[in-house]
Amino acid sequence: MKIAIDVMGGDFAPREVVLGAKQFLETGEAGLILVGRESEIKAVLPVLPSECEIADTPEFIEMGEPPAQTLRKKKNASVAVAARLVKQGKAAAFVSAGSTGAQMAASLIEIGRIPGIERPAVSVLIPTNGEGGVMVLDVGANVDCKPVHLVQFALMGSAYYERICRVSNPKVGLLNVGSEPGKGNELAKAVYEMMENAKDKINFVGNVEADHMFAGEVHVLVCDGFVGNVLLKTSEGLSELLSGVMKKEMSKVGILKETIGAVFAGMRRYQADSPEYSGAPLLGIAGGSIVCHGKSKAPVIANAISLATKYSSTDVIGLISQRLKNPELEIPNK
Repeated sequence: MKIAIDVMGGDFAPREVVLGAKQFLETGEAGLILVGRESEIKAVLPVLPSECEIADTPEFIEMGEPPAQTLRKKKNASVAVAARLVKQGKAAAFVSAGSTGAQMAASLIEIGRIPGIERPAVSVLIPTNGEGGVMVLDVGANVDCKPVHLVQFALMGSAYYERICRVSNPKVGLLNVGSEPGKGNELAKAVYEMMENAKDKINFVGNVEADHMFAGEVHVLVCDGFVGNVLLKTSEGLSELLSGVMKKEMSKVGILKETIGAVFAGMRRYQADSPEYSGAPLLGIAGGSIVCHGKSKAPVIANAISLATKYSSTDVIGLISQRLKNPELEIPNK
């Protein structure tokens, strides 16, 4: 198995991306294709490991460039070439820490959607009091959704959680402003009704308020991309705020730096750049496409590549396709 890496994407690219790839290669889980400027890759990794190769691409998408329009001009941009390698079967999946919009556009143009899926979703695993965390989708790909889109998000999130987190029949909730049936806007009400009617297909447990998300009450939480992105960014900002305040106050009362370091090492999984929650799969794409945070450094990149191998080897895409094709699992299109 080989994973393609867009080494030109991200705030610290290509250095941290290449170092993350090097770190991953030490695990021996899979081979890599580093996609980007060969001269810059070799500046970081002068001696290329035997299980690693380079796809030299001089072009890349810069942050702020309009994704779809830029990809038409830069057909051989690193993110496009990485996606193309998946389409051609030369890579099982690809990973990028660049523009999410560019990665979504490249994935759709080069790989395409799983037949039957109307909208792919960016899916993020957020830490909770439980062991596995909660998969939230969508967190930014689709700011305007129809009810059927959210029901498909639930189906895809369930398949992912079942295969990756090894939880059978995962609990699915709908993010809402109240837990009672009948709460929310017209979209939420319509989705609730459809999810209730699809309980033989999805383990729907009802509405979930945002403050209950971290309690681990559900495994999968669905919402439209506008709400999901606000939720995700707020959670990341709050995590950084609390970490900063705690360090400052602990220093004020004279707690030793070694003790503070030990405390925060134990809290690592709850931070926004935690390696444990490093990759966000684009569910609904007919090939592995893993999104990384733009600020990702080497350990996070290495973990995201590891997730890409697990995503491919557990055949999450095949399970989604199977459930979509099964007439008993057909979801009414509203």
